[in-house]
This record gives sequence, structure tokens and C-alpha cells, in this order.
Amino acid sequence: MAKFTYWADSYLEKRRSVREAVDLIQPGQRVFIGSSCGEPQALVRELANASERCTGLEVVRLMALESAPLTLIANKTKGQNLSIRSFYSGSGKPKSIARNKRFITPLNLSAVPRLFRSRLLHVHVALVQVSPPDDFGWMSLGVSVDITLAAAQSADLVIAQVNPKMPRVLGRSVIHVNEVDIIVEQEEPLITARATPESESANKIAGHIKRFIEDGSTLQISLGTSPQAVLLALSEANDLGIHTQYLTDDIMHLVSRGVITNREKGFNAGKLIASSAIGSEELYEFLNDNPGI
Repeated sequence: MAKFTYWADSYLEKRRSVREAVDLIQPGQRVFIGSSCGEPQALVRELANASERCTGLEVVRLMALESAPLTLIANKTKGQNLSIRSFYSGSGKPKSIARNKRFITPLNLSAVPRLFRSRLLHVHVALVQVSPPDDFGWMSLGVSVDITLAAAQSADLVIAQVNPKMPRVLGRSVIHVNEVDIIVEQEEPLITARATPESESANKIAGHIKRFIEDGSTLQISLGTSPQAVLLALSEANDLGIHTQYLTDDIMHLVSRGVITNREKGFNAGKLIASSAIGSEELYEFLNDNPGI
């Protein structure tokens, strides 16, 4: 008869230092890193150090704000120690992509989880950041669910940085202690992102777009100066809904003003639905245990 292990005991057994955890990564492996502001910074910093003694590592990520200089390391070693595969090129032009020697894998974001789970793109190690476990052993991926959840569920080895600063976000954003192989307890501020500078041309674009958005509309809106201007232009709208990729400070402000209510969505009515968040510490506090998200 198999021995039963309570998840809290398992949690204690899985605890390692940052160095001990990253030392489990082997040369030639593919390493997924949690996206954007959910990047597990302590683990990534140590991975940058480990890349000097490991060869052939491939880092897979959706969007990175470069809290550790992985791209610089990839350039210096000409991809021999570390290369980076990205699913999101942002506003990068072909010249900058070539200069940074990044592999861009162009495909619909919705297809990436299937790519991981089918092992067409085999993830050996997933580095993720989570909230501390609740009373039942569930940890939230907080501001970075997107493709991170699928990567964590598909990887051979899951290393989780447990950070009390990570907000506990409701919905399909959790992973259980029993699904994680290594726990690294490291508290540090999450990556934040400031609003982009205001642009006269973006404001003009927003003025045109505003006329097409009726009260009660549901929005999918991306990052950037023009989308930010559109949200600012909607400050007098009513009963807007959100079903989008990134939550931002501007969306939070419209919720606080009563502009975004999600009442008229017809699907997930009353709920603000997204896969990630990128913004300020105030935004992350807004997300924590918020039943409307």
C-alpha cells in the first residue's frame, strides 16, 4: 500500500535554495520561464549564472521584460550556451530580432498550450512564480497564467518560486503543491511596468475608435500607447466588459469609476477575464482575492 503524504509535508521536503534548484537543470534542456511580470526573478538570475557552466540551453518564453540579461548572454555565447525562443515579438523589427538572435515561433497564442501538452515542443524544466499555498495546497500563478499553466502541467521538472508578493488570483490560475517538484521560497517585489508616455497621434486614433464602442460592449485590448489612449477616452462609457490578454492599470481605473462592470457580456457575466496582468503594485493589490476577476 502506497504511503500517504500530506501536501504540507511534501512542501517541506521539496524546499531547496535557489542555487540547488537551478543546479538540477541539465545541459541541452529546454527551459520555460514564466511570462512578463510573473517572471520568477530569483530563479532567472541564477539561471543566467548557470548558463556559464551549462551548454545548449534553450529558453522558451512568451514575453520578457529582461530582469536578468539572458538575451545578452545568448548574444555573447552565440547561442552555444543559451538560446532564446519567443512566441511574442512585440513591436520588434526584423533587424532587432536578428541582432538579439532570438528564435521567433509564430503561431496563435491559443495553440501554444497544445504544443506543450502534445510534446511537439517538449518542455524539460518550467520555472514559474506562485503565491504561497492556501489551506488546501493550491498556489496561484497570479499575474502570469497565459501559457505558464500549460507549461507547468507539461514539464518534466517544475521549479516554483513561492513569493508572498504574488497576488492570489481566482479562476483557472492555480497549481497544487503536489504538481510541483521543487519549491524555492523567495520574497521580492514583482516586476512592474509604467504607463507609456501620452501621444497626440494616439489620442487622435482613440477619438476615432471611441465612436465605434457602444455602451455594454466587451473589449479585448492590447498593450501600448494607442490602446492606453482608447481606455482613457472611454471614461464616460457605461457597462463595458473585459475579456482580454493583459489587465492594466487603465482597466483597473475604469473598474473603479464604474465604467467597466462586465454586466452585459453574456459570457462570464460580472467577471473580468484575462490571462495576465502587467502594471503597478496597486494593480497587483487590486487583483488579490478579487472575486470579480
